Amino acid sequence: MPIRISTSQVFTQGANSILDNQSKVNQTQLQLSKGTRILKPSDDPIGSAVALDLQKQIDNSLQFISNGQTAETKLAVEESALANVTDILQRIRDLTLQGANATMNQTDRQAIIVEIEQRMDELIGLGNSQLASGEYLFSGFKTNVKPFSRDGTGSVTYNGDQGVLNVNVNTSVRVESGNSGDEVFFDIKTGNGSFVTEGDSSNLGTGVISAAVLEDPTVYVGDQYSVDFSLSGSGALQYQITGANTGPVYAAPLPLFDEDASISFNGINFSISGFPQAGDSFSIEPSFRQSVFATVNQVVSALKIPNNTATLQATFQNALNVGLQNLDQAMNHIDEVRASVGSRLNVIESEAEINESLKVEAQSALSVVKDLDYAEAITELNKRTLALQAAQQSFVQVQNLSLFEFI
Repeated sequence: MPIRISTSQVFTQGANSILDNQSKVNQTQLQLSKGTRILKPSDDPIGSAVALDLQKQIDNSLQFISNGQTAETKLAVEESALANVTDILQRIRDLTLQGANATMNQTDRQAIIVEIEQRMDELIGLGNSQLASGEYLFSGFKTNVKPFSRDGTGSVTYNGDQGVLNVNVNTSVRVESGNSGDEVFFDIKTGNGSFVTEGDSSNLGTGVISAAVLEDPTVYVGDQYSVDFSLSGSGALQYQITGANTGPVYAAPLPLFDEDASISFNGINFSISGFPQAGDSFSIEPSFRQSVFATVNQVVSALKIPNNTATLQATFQNALNVGLQNLDQAMNHIDEVRASVGSRLNVIESEAEINESLKVEAQSALSVVKDLDYAEAITELNKRTLALQAAQQSFVQVQNLSLFEFI
């Protein structure tokens, strides 16, 4: 039985064929213009899902690299500032040692004091260092607050907080992008890091106390101790050590003072050179937290003590010894912070190389999934263009097949 095809059906089929081939030509042209074979997820659902995962990996790597660059910039500025702090502290220490020379008079020391005070201004300036963005480097999270200010007495106050921004430089690696000013300039132990030893400024003898060391931790009793000198019944110089909380260390008879012998008690060992007098007192206490600015002020105060008598020379030496010990602690502390900054910079550099490698690998894999084979696409375009032309020409021929042409 013959199939009956209407004229409208012939036209519809011809138009649909042309439109279908036109759509395929347009798609191939769009693929060529964008350089990708996947224009929408339906073109390759599996490939689209893989491409999305790979693009996410690339975006993450780029973000980690950006985070590392931001942190690296801040840490590089911090390292430079801390290097200058170290140089200034070393200069202050050299000046202090010059001032400790017994041959120098107060006029000579005054010149040294003037330079140390100028160096103090430099230290405060470095503490108030800013990034190119105007943010303060050492103010913690309060980046718009000037971290250090000095009052009329010369005391320096920290106005920032203890916050430190952590940034991700990899999925499981976080790096501190800086240090708070409190940590860098204030969180510094005094003395030798374990104890602080000082002579009372009202002492009349020539005794100079050494640093105290912990020689036996098993018998150590933590307390603030005073070493007080008195005369025995026979007129010999004796001493008693008294803890602020634990009371006297020795029962009668008290030990006699021997300049050539060290003194040990409760696991602590120290010595006193020179000749204290009855009524003189020295203190031994655990190290406490002190800012580098307070230490510099302490050195200046020590250098202002006159030393034109044996008694004043001992007072001067005791005060200066404390200042020098605190300076050494400050320098060691700054070196530790610089080492930490250097370590973080190394981590950032290492992670940047890893992220760059991961990015390149993901981009290569993404190229395999998405990128167009131009030779194949051009061949496909030619084929589809030919099919479109054939559909158009056949439609022209078919539309002329009508019985009305023969009436």
